[in-house]
Amino acid sequence: MKSKKQTFALIFILIVFSGCIRDVALDLDNTSREYVLNCILNTNQDTLTATLTKTENIASGSDLFETVKNAEIVLFENGKNVGSFSYSDSNAYFLVYKPKPGTTYRLEANTGNDKVWGETTIPKTVEANIEKLASSMEGYQVSIEDNKDEDNFYWVTATGFERILDTTYQDTSIFYVQENIVGIIFSSFEYADDFNRYIGEHGNYKFEYDYYIRFSDSQLPDTIIQVKFRPMVGSSPELFFLSTDYHLDKYMKSSLLLKKMNLHAEEMPVIYSPQPVYSNIRGGTGIFGSFNSVSKVFAKD
Repeated sequence: MKSKKQTFALIFILIVFSGCIRDVALDLDNTSREYVLNCILNTNQDTLTATLTKTENIASGSDLFETVKNAEIVLFENGKNVGSFSYSDSNAYFLVYKPKPGTTYRLEANTGNDKVWGETTIPKTVEANIEKLASSMEGYQVSIEDNKDEDNFYWVTATGFERILDTTYQDTSIFYVQENIVGIIFSSFEYADDFNRYIGEHGNYKFEYDYYIRFSDSQLPDTIIQVKFRPMVGSSPELFFLSTDYHLDKYMKSSLLLKKMNLHAEEMPVIYSPQPVYSNIRGGTGIFGSFNSVSKVFAKD
């Protein structure tokens, strides 16, 4: 998954054998389908979005998933019903409601004969500040005051605007501006997770990260933490610090692992072993997670 543009999503496990490739039999006649319920609670937004679809058999050859349009989707806050979602023509359900930090929510989708559901507890608010450092080679710094009363999972990322060549025009060069998530982040923060990290010399920093810097507070030495980093991002960057719940943290990390595994799936010789994407949905699959965040937009570089 990506920041504002379907954020949220992307190492791989390569098992190298002695040039041995194994055939796998697929059950193409299996027509069973699962419900897929997705919803992420963001304490900075007062409108919630949920989607409910059905999985497709691999033999169908379709990358479009059937939307379930007549479900009843209800949100519970600490066990109390706080509202029902309304279906929209955009193939999603919406509820005007602002979730609260430190609160437990349950999402239930009833389709008549089946019920799928999940639970999440939004992390408590974390004090965080993002600032630009004096040198462009240093980049930025996020300072946080960790809450030791609960286990916390932190993510740092950025978005920026890039000029993209419009290939539909053949006789002239036309560009349009598109906002993208950062592809590479440089940092020397030694307490970050190494699942998407590479070691190398990058100016002031010795590590390179794909898309995000992830770290939990279980190994942090102090309550006050500063993370210096330099994102390779376009103009007018927006920096994000996310504090996610347990479920969204595992979903994001497993999605990033799956993406990287898929990038290396064609390398030979390997036996490809898919990385499962985490789900906390009962009666189906998908994700019901939550986060609170701090973001800051900086002037055009």
